[in-house]
Amino acid sequence: MSAITVGGRTFAAGLCWLERGGAGATARTARRLGRPWYVHRRERTGFAAVDPACGPEGLDPAGLPALALALLDCIDGEFWMALVEGDAAPSGGGRRYALVKARGGAVLADGDEVFNDRAAALEAFERARTLGWMLYATPELRAETLGPETGGADIAALDTAALGEAASKAGESIALERAAARRAGFGPVPALLGLAALAAIAAVWFEGERLLEWLAAPATAPAPAEPPPDPELPVSVDGTALILACRQGLIEHPPFLPGWRIERIDCAGRFAADGELSALVPELSGRAVLLVRWRLEQDHAEALQRRVAERHLSSWHAAAVAGARAWAAVPLGPVLRIANVPAPPFLALRRAVDRSFGARGAVLGYVRDADGGWRIAIEDPGPLSSLAALAGGIGGLEATALSRGAQGGWRLEARPLAPERMTASRLRALGVAGGGSGVQDGSKDGKEVPHGTRNRDDG
Repeated sequence: MSAITVGGRTFAAGLCWLERGGAGATARTARRLGRPWYVHRRERTGFAAVDPACGPEGLDPAGLPALALALLDCIDGEFWMALVEGDAAPSGGGRRYALVKARGGAVLADGDEVFNDRAAALEAFERARTLGWMLYATPELRAETLGPETGGADIAALDTAALGEAASKAGESIALERAAARRAGFGPVPALLGLAALAAIAAVWFEGERLLEWLAAPATAPAPAEPPPDPELPVSVDGTALILACRQGLIEHPPFLPGWRIERIDCAGRFAADGELSALVPELSGRAVLLVRWRLEQDHAEALQRRVAERHLSSWHAAAVAGARAWAAVPLGPVLRIANVPAPPFLALRRAVDRSFGARGAVLGYVRDADGGWRIAIEDPGPLSSLAALAGGIGGLEATALSRGAQGGWRLEARPLAPERMTASRLRALGVAGGGSGVQDGSKDGKEVPHGTRNRDDG
């Protein structure tokens, strides 16, 4: 926890928000986390501990209002993110910045962060800015650095005076209090009663054991069989399955919305790279996912087009429309396979990629990571069905993601085969039966998703 002063009032920020339990569960969680102060809000509880590096020495968190709860009382929205700049310290120290994210009237589990560095706070804000949040920021941040393209037009100004008024109005309902401490022991009378109860339980136990010995059969009962071990298997993303699953997902969920422009289409073999969305839809973690982002075209009424988009996206697994941005996600069929072949030498793999994709005019990019591994970017203007055939014909090439930008053209992210070990039970949970990909060829219906012009930006 850190103390941050906004508009002359000190708030507690940087709390850990979990599901609410009873008094006993709250005390146990506070001890387990080492965060002895807490505050309840509906079905969530925020836990806090003093961080000597971020808060003044000797600060007692008891009675401090939680900044996230004051923001919840000030902001009327379903899905919002607020960046708050604290006052300068009287001693001349640096400012602190709080980034709070909420959905459905509750602060996200990792949605209460504090930064001592202005650049780090702005970077965290920008990372999540394209996900459809309603955006708020204190006036200086909004006017000075946010939104170089739009001048911060998509960011609402946050009234710091209203935060203090909300804290005063809420009072103790948003103030931190100390969790109940563990009881030190029992008095003499309860202790004697406890000993008597233990003695009675022991007597019943021994009598029960004797009765079982009388009734037991002479033959020794067989020992229960141990559960079979859960083997680990090497798995990789099947590039052909991923491309065809992406194509089938676009056929079943057409991404075209009236009045909205497609900003980006992503098909990920393992949905985990996008930390913000992974936190919103944790049930999709590790699965193949189709994710589409849109932006509202100019000269369209936002209120009307929001209703249009919400109606069109109701069939997706998860979606959000906020302001001029929208996103939607849907799981794809399983695309993992057992990787039982060795990875080829990189030079041989590169020659195969050059022959296969270079002959049709694809733009190829090879980038070496800091750990020595290679990443391959393939930008190809052709249809997905032919792209799948080319990717599947190169042994040792693992295609991990597929994307399409606003300018058109598909970009395939790949790498030399790098299997990941996964238990058989986890594979079954992801729908991979018997080590196969489990994805049917989506090209049987003969349809094809239209594509735009070729994108030569190698990223």
